[in-house]
Amino acid sequence: MTLYEIISVIVASLAFVLSLYSAINTYYEKHIKTKVYLRWVHEAGKQLNVCFLISNMSSRPSTITNIYFENHDETVESTWFPAKITSKTNLKTLAEQHAFIDCTPLNIPPRSSKAFIVGFQYLRSNQIIRDKMKFKFVIDGTDVYMSFHPKVVLDNNQIKYVLENRLK
Repeated sequence: MTLYEIISVIVASLAFVLSLYSAINTYYEKHIKTKVYLRWVHEAGKQLNVCFLISNMSSRPSTITNIYFENHDETVESTWFPAKITSKTNLKTLAEQHAFIDCTPLNIPPRSSKAFIVGFQYLRSNQIIRDKMKFKFVIDGTDVYMSFHPKVVLDNNQIKYVLENRLK
């Protein structure tokens, strides 16, 4: 074998190894699962407001079409409309600003994270927030059941400051 033949075999082998690595890496990146984290919860009468941080590190966009809250004997779906949760009037321009609950479907672009405030209305139970809260997410057509232990429960004063941040 000549030197040129040896070099061409080495280059062809390296090209094959790199293309195989690229194919495996692309397959892996497409199949990374969407992750959901519970940031905080707030109970307002018979309504539960929940802030989820949704992380999609896949190379494809992800969509959450439905979110269900399972509480005692009831299962409640998240609101399908953007319900107003707070408003504020700008004193300089006298323009009103409104903050709304996010409604499904929720779209998360590839390789990004987003925070959503989701509302569950018309709950029958008196005690909504418990040590363990169960949710069902329909992510890209697949049912995903998750249980969370709420670490941050906001009272009415704290929710006011959190929602004012959405108005900015």
